[in-house]
Amino acid sequence: MFHPQDPLAEITIIGDVGTRGADLTGEVRDKPAAGGLSQSSPGFLHFAGFRYWTASLLPALMGTTLPFWLRPPGFSFRWLGALEFLIATLLFHAGFSFLQARFDHRSNAYQPGVRLLGIAGVCIVAACLLGLHLNNGLTLHNGVPRGIFILYGLSALFVGVLYVAPPFSFGRRVGGEVFLFEGLGLVPILGAYLVQVGDLTRTVYLASSPLVVATALWVWIDELTTRMDDEKAGRQTMVILFGPRFSGRFVVLALSVLFYMALFLAVFTSSIKPWALGVVLSFGLVRTMAAVCWKDYASSTPMLEARRSAFTLHLVTGIIIAASSLVPLRS
Repeated sequence: MFHPQDPLAEITIIGDVGTRGADLTGEVRDKPAAGGLSQSSPGFLHFAGFRYWTASLLPALMGTTLPFWLRPPGFSFRWLGALEFLIATLLFHAGFSFLQARFDHRSNAYQPGVRLLGIAGVCIVAACLLGLHLNNGLTLHNGVPRGIFILYGLSALFVGVLYVAPPFSFGRRVGGEVFLFEGLGLVPILGAYLVQVGDLTRTVYLASSPLVVATALWVWIDELTTRMDDEKAGRQTMVILFGPRFSGRFVVLALSVLFYMALFLAVFTSSIKPWALGVVLSFGLVRTMAAVCWKDYASSTPMLEARRSAFTLHLVTGIIIAASSLVPLRS
């Protein structure tokens, strides 16, 4: 997941300046004050990763509204199912945020390790119970395996454990980025759609691709921004493996091009509504990311602007695609 940034960098991804760094899972490190004591202690919501809940909630929202556009046979919107899935997504995100904080030894006097572990367990168990309730009320299409939602839930749980828990801890290894952008981008979309429709098709995968790539851009640029901190902490990310120059220039450029390719492909295959092309208006954000990463890939301060743009692109993409499914087309 997103890793701790320089303590002098901004406290949030949207531009506030503070003395703490935070990652997508709520990873927060305080800048020590005189005498080695923290100026402030990270609170409950910081450990829960609340500043980055949009990374998982927006894909879940998109998967919830997508059936209004695709109109699969027998579709009838499930309000309670939608709400339960959004809550379960939030609980999973918070639970694994707490779990990662525990395994990364980021507890403090206010949030001791045992408490973090307990809260993580409560969140994850509650999410699983909601998932079982959703499964009991799920109406599947003919030919769809009966245990598909259980398998989906186990897969989501497996990905989370592989990412944060020793001895795997892919959050500290090369390739953890794939777990992250698939787990936050693709998995919530598929689950939310499955709850509403009771089936998954290739069209849903195509529809999810723009937001998945936007998540990948966010992950990648964040790792560029925190590269030096990751190296000091002993993490092995793909950005470190490829080097800052190649990662900042060519990978960001490739992901930017891939983002628009995924968007146009999804629209032209009618996987998402044509209104979703409104995302193209965010070209300025992509240009900012590409320009800053090409020129200042090794400078942490300019990279903060690129990271803000990546966050905003993800936010705009998720909102526009989710909302476009609800907007009727003129006949």
